[in-house]
Amino acid sequence: MGDDPGLIAKLLTVIDRRDWAGLSGLVTDDVVYHRPGCPPIEGADAFVGFYRRRCIVSAGRHQVDRCLSVDGQGFCWGRFDGMSHAGVPLNEIFADWYEFRGGRVARRRTFFYRPAI
Repeated sequence: MGDDPGLIAKLLTVIDRRDWAGLSGLVTDDVVYHRPGCPPIEGADAFVGFYRRRCIVSAGRHQVDRCLSVDGQGFCWGRFDGMSHAGVPLNEIFADWYEFRGGRVARRRTFFYRPAI
């Protein structure tokens, strides 16, 4: 499962289901997550804690258009549709890069499609 794009699909599905116990089992203890607008999220507890307490999403679903994986790295892109805790609809095009270690996610970097400059 180390290079399996199925690991990415499973991670996103677990996040969408808000399965926090399952999420911690999919990442390494020293996982690092880079996400726009946030300082790096370091460690499994901080990674799960981000989704439990800091993420603005109350519900939603990742729709992956394509997922590729080779040599311990993976990449996917698609759309997220959901709702914020404040009741605001969320519709975002995204891309994610991953690094795998031991069948788990060790690094993740998310990119959103928005004008930045």
